[in-house]
Amino acid sequence: MQKDIAPHSLEPLAFLLSSLDKKDFLPQLKTCLETYFPRIDLVLCRFHRYRSPEVVLHNLSQKQEAATLHPYCSGMYQLDPFYQHWLGRPTAGVFRLDEIAPSEFRRTEYFLTYYTGLGLHDELMCFVSSSADTTLAFSFGFYQPPPERDGDLLSDKMTYLFPLLQALLEKHHWQASASLLNDAVASSGVFVDERLSDREQEVARLFLQGHSAAAIADQLCISPGTVKNHRKNIYAKLGINSQAELFQRFLHQLGVD
Repeated sequence: MQKDIAPHSLEPLAFLLSSLDKKDFLPQLKTCLETYFPRIDLVLCRFHRYRSPEVVLHNLSQKQEAATLHPYCSGMYQLDPFYQHWLGRPTAGVFRLDEIAPSEFRRTEYFLTYYTGLGLHDELMCFVSSSADTTLAFSFGFYQPPPERDGDLLSDKMTYLFPLLQALLEKHHWQASASLLNDAVASSGVFVDERLSDREQEVARLFLQGHSAAAIADQLCISPGTVKNHRKNIYAKLGINSQAELFQRFLHQLGVD
């Protein structure tokens, strides 16, 4: 049986089009998407290669905003598979988490503590427009079990609407100071600890992101044994024994522990 992915009405899109260059464009965009995807939780932000994301629009509660957006923009985004995917492949499109996440992502402390703790279901990311240094990134998901327990259906519907949403967002006249949170700050995008060498910091970051030892070896053009030695040295220099403790060091660095 073929899935019904076409919108039941074009009226929300028509209202959105009519507000393209008006001040109510972003509220109308939120209304349009909430109409097509009941109970959807959404965040529109601007990713940057050399500084933290800017949040442009969201419909999260105050509690969700404090638990999600502030830690994310403070530095947690550095471990986000979607952000890392864009850094490596800056192209527009609709992506599901399991399509782009590293093989060990669901075993990372980031996923087990921060990500799982949010209770987010069926997350999608749409990169609306992209250059080598910045992109509009639209995150969709459900903090409550969605009315349709079919992640493929959400993805199919969003992919169906994506070309039109992309065109509208690219035509909108964006204001430079659109961020709802504090101004984006410079960020190196790496785990920083002066006790570690540059290569050890790079290995630590890749482990925190969910890459396996084999994947890190392939990415850095070194042997898996060398990667394991780096991890052993990282733990010894920091006086820790697990990735959980390494993640806590990362949180402490960000000031969000």
